[in-house]
Amino acid sequence: MNQTSASTGLVPRLFSQTVTDSDRLFWLLNSGGWISLSVVTYVSLSLPYDQLQFAYIAHNILQSVLGFLLSIPLRQAFKATWNWSATTRVIIAILLILVLATVWAALRLELLIVIAGETDLWDDFGGFLFPSLFVFLAWVALYHLVKYAQLLQSERESLLVLEAGRRKEAFKLVSAESAAREAQLKLLRYQLNPHFLFNTLNSIASLVSAHRSDDAQSMIAELSTFLRFSLETDRNITVPLRDEIEALDLYLRIEQVRFSDRLVVEQEIDPRALREQVPSLLLQPLVENAIKHAIGRAEDGGRILITVKLSDQELVVTVEDSGSGGEEKQPQLDQLFDAPGFGLRSTAERLENLYGDSFSFNAGTSRLGGLKLALHLPTRGRRR
Repeated sequence: MNQTSASTGLVPRLFSQTVTDSDRLFWLLNSGGWISLSVVTYVSLSLPYDQLQFAYIAHNILQSVLGFLLSIPLRQAFKATWNWSATTRVIIAILLILVLATVWAALRLELLIVIAGETDLWDDFGGFLFPSLFVFLAWVALYHLVKYAQLLQSERESLLVLEAGRRKEAFKLVSAESAAREAQLKLLRYQLNPHFLFNTLNSIASLVSAHRSDDAQSMIAELSTFLRFSLETDRNITVPLRDEIEALDLYLRIEQVRFSDRLVVEQEIDPRALREQVPSLLLQPLVENAIKHAIGRAEDGGRILITVKLSDQELVVTVEDSGSGGEEKQPQLDQLFDAPGFGLRSTAERLENLYGDSFSFNAGTSRLGGLKLALHLPTRGRRR
């Protein structure tokens, strides 16, 4: 049976191949059907009635050839009216069955008279007509059965193509969103380096102005080590906490040159947390904020306490300072973001891009007397 264009979404090459296969299937099934009719007629009529003469066998073969030829315009008629209404197609099918069955019955009868020399057969025309009606009714039923099976298969292939296309587009969208999110994370990460470098160079300039050349040289050396470490981890959005602590220690050595014994840093790190993945350069902006707004303003310097605790649900990172020694009220986190500076705001944006709503970042009063910044990050099993 011929494949129609009822199913959309198949590419032209696939549709063309389907049409070719469909035509081949029609000729195969149609030829096989009429050959099978000759075999059935021979077994059910010729053998039982001892009609084994050449004339009867030739009649048996030729009537199937005539039926085969009559089925060709029948197929063309169904193809031409396939998109018409169902009622109209049923009426046309009934009329065509009646007409072609009548024609085929008449041709079979006349052929038997001519070849076998039979006489007075027209009185038994009904005996030829009713089997002819059954044969063409079966032909029409099988035609539509195969036709709808082909359409169902074609529709299934079309849906598979559409589904594959949707999945491909969805994958592209997810990949694009992932790439955009990764690019934004890296952009925020890259912006930290110039920010940190600017502040460090200002510190070096201050040391030079104060004629502390040895300290300035030491800070330059530590800065070089820190930047080298930063470049080595530049491609990583997240790193093990162990590496993050190492990067923080490099940064603190730089600040230690500047503040000497005025800066005291304590760390309380849960050893189980060292393998947890965290955003690279996560701690440095938090510690820098404490140094800038607390230690740097305190006449006698101060303390910074870094605490990391791990539970089954989250990783809690806190940075506390001893304050600037004044009586000012500790600012809220949104006030810190509104204040001049980039580090804390960038950290919050990076965490939001990486964890969505699965993290919290808040500020409060430290037991040391200054500000306490607390990060609650999901562990690997709870990340989105």
